[in-house]
Amino acid sequence: MEPNFLPPGFSRETEIRRDARGRWFNGTDVIEHPNVVRAFNGWIELAEDGRFCLRNDLGWAYFTLEGPPYFVEAVREAEEGLSLVLSGDHSEPLVPETLGTDAEGRLHCFVLGGGLRAEFRTHAAVQLSQWMESDGEQAVFVHSGKRIPLGEIA
Repeated sequence: MEPNFLPPGFSRETEIRRDARGRWFNGTDVIEHPNVVRAFNGWIELAEDGRFCLRNDLGWAYFTLEGPPYFVEAVREAEEGLSLVLSGDHSEPLVPETLGTDAEGRLHCFVLGGGLRAEFRTHAAVQLSQWMESDGEQAVFVHSGKRIPLGEIA
């Protein structure tokens, strides 16, 4: 079956949405099943037209996203640097140069090749704080001999 094939009467539009806190809904119904939530969190991608979609091996569909596409759930120290545990069971190295804060002061970085933003959950931000300092004007990430000032992420 071609990936762009849809049976008659079907659409890639859905009523699925994820709110800024990371809760999933189908219309007004809350999606609570942990396996569905974990799967949805791991399937988030940016479609070619700039909209967010849920994509798996079988197909894809648009959904509405409020807030960041991913959340950093935990920070782990590894031989090669720091590793991030992301929502959706993704894990990848932290790219410190992508760290920054938003207008509300929440910590973010870019993940999955730099194309998608991830917001640090409180637990992960506290874990990262052991590698943070202040230079009097802004927060600075300090690790492996690097000092990287955190900028603002729009």
